[in-house]
Amino acid sequence: MSKTIKPTQIDKCNGCELCVLESQRQLKKVGLEESLIRVFRKKSSNQQKIEFELEIDPRINVLDIEKIVSICPRNVLEILEENTEND
Repeated sequence: MSKTIKPTQIDKCNGCELCVLESQRQLKKVGLEESLIRVFRKKSSNQQKIEFELEIDPRINVLDIEKIVSICPRNVLEILEENTEND
């Protein structure tokens, strides 16, 4: 079993990108290039509300994912265990 991050409450996301900044800090990278988490802004179907979509690279589990999840002010992210082929 390996652990990974999943956005389980995406409707709460305000697009702050703190999760992105924390993952980049852990990778010792400045800027958003090669980020393992990406936040995309999209318009909702009723055009009244801005929504966000998160794209999380599976390689995220090489980082301290507990720290990334805890930095989110809206509790959008959750740590899930995934079955791997080696388990």
